[in-house]
Amino acid sequence: MPDHGGEPAAATVPHGRAALRLLSTAGNLEYDRVLFFSDAIFAIAITLLAVDIRVPDLPASLIHSSQQLRNAEPRIFGFVLSFLVIGLFWIGHHSIFRHIIALDRLLILINLLFLGTIAFLPYPTALLGATGTGQAPATIFYAVCVATAGLAEAAIWLWAIRAGLVADAVPPELRRYLAARMLRTPVVFGLSIPVAAVAPGVAPYMWLALIPIGLVLRHTMLKEEVLREEADEPET
Repeated sequence: MPDHGGEPAAATVPHGRAALRLLSTAGNLEYDRVLFFSDAIFAIAITLLAVDIRVPDLPASLIHSSQQLRNAEPRIFGFVLSFLVIGLFWIGHHSIFRHIIALDRLLILINLLFLGTIAFLPYPTALLGATGTGQAPATIFYAVCVATAGLAEAAIWLWAIRAGLVADAVPPELRRYLAARMLRTPVVFGLSIPVAAVAPGVAPYMWLALIPIGLVLRHTMLKEEVLREEADEPET
């Protein structure tokens, strides 16, 4: 996995009573263990996406490759879709933990909740791949699962800001931008649910809106100097 963006921005670590609720700060083993565990969950979830794509265990003479490829198209679509979705979640997780310089118990619990939603995504992906996007229940269920994961990831950042776990050097506009970027996923997937109930085949096209929305947010919410500082971040 890629690293976590180098050294975190300078910050004042809480002292006194505020420090008592902190379990770890950036650079400590316990802090790093949370990030390593998170990366492992992402890696396992992405790996499990491909488990459902397999060639039947039949003699070669009974396997028709063209037919197998046609049959596998929905599962391949599901793999590509969820690989991109989980990849974007990983990039978002990477982005916010560049600026979170301490952990408390609640933040760790919220992070675990988020990782649980990521670990679960291979199941709705397999269901979507087995039925295709033409069936409303599978499409709705997938959208609900992704929206839930998005809300959990946004909750990590929002709580970190509220609890004072974010580096002091992070400017307000960057804090607002990252919050908006986290929230766009549950908004887009949430809005696609009623559409999927009526026209399930249209909902996946709505999900593509994540890309232009991300570009618009980046160039309307961030000042030029902040854009330069964030230039090493992958675009999402």
